[in-house]
Amino acid sequence: MINIDANLFTDKERFYEILNENFDFDYKVENLDALFDQLIYVDASFRIINYKKIYANLGDYGDKLMRVFLDGVKMYDLDIDFIS
Repeated sequence: MINIDANLFTDKERFYEILNENFDFDYKVENLDALFDQLIYVDASFRIINYKKIYANLGDYGDKLMRVFLDGVKMYDLDIDFIS
């Protein structure tokens, strides 16, 4: 289980740094399309702690980001837990 604290997502660049550090993606992810493409191949389950901070810290981009995560769960049965 990979735990990621959304409090650390201070901006979009930091968000991608954290994800690239924690996941063994095939290539460096730097946008939402690449994130979705790589998430569907993640074997590990992961937990996003303080997920509401995504909205607070990333604004409109946070809404789009959550859509990517939720689409991955819905379409590919990704194992993501969202913890407040």
